[in-house]
Amino acid sequence: MAFTGSSLYEVADNLGASHIKTVVKQPGVISVLRITAYYPERRTRHSVATLAERHQNRRDMEIVYEGFYGHKPVKLTVAKEAYDNLLNVLLQNKFTKLDDQPDISYKDHSLWLIQQAYGTYLKNLILSPDVPVLPYSAIANAIDDYLPEAIREIPLT
Repeated sequence: MAFTGSSLYEVADNLGASHIKTVVKQPGVISVLRITAYYPERRTRHSVATLAERHQNRRDMEIVYEGFYGHKPVKLTVAKEAYDNLLNVLLQNKFTKLDDQPDISYKDHSLWLIQQAYGTYLKNLILSPDVPVLPYSAIANAIDDYLPEAIREIPLT
C-alpha cells in the first residue's frame, strides 16, 4: 500500500502512542506538542514524540520509535527555556495559521507532522525538513535546535 498524507496520521496509532486529544485531557496537562517523524524508503525508524506541558512547571516528553524497545516510550524532561524558545518560533512563524507545506512528495521526502493541542484546540501541520522553504524551514530548524531528541534518527540496523 502506498504512503499517503493520511498515513502520516496513522504512524502514532501504529506505534501505540495515545491520541493527542486523550493526552491533552489528562489531569494536570496544559498543552501538548507532538512531532511525528516519517522517513521514506525505510532509511531510519519512524517516531512519535509527545511533549506534555503540565502544571507545576513540568514538561515531560515521551518518544516512541518504530520497532525499538517494543514500542515502549523513552521518557525525558524538557527544559523550560528550550520549550519556550520553540513556542516563540512557532508564534513568530504563525504556526496556527499555516497550511501544510505545499509541493512536498510523500515518496521522496522525510515528513514531520507537528500537532499542538490545548483544551479543545488542535492544530496539525505537515512539513518536510528536507525542503528548506520559509516559514517551514524555520519551524524545522527550531525543532532541531531546541528539541533535537524529538526527531533523533534511529537506524534500522
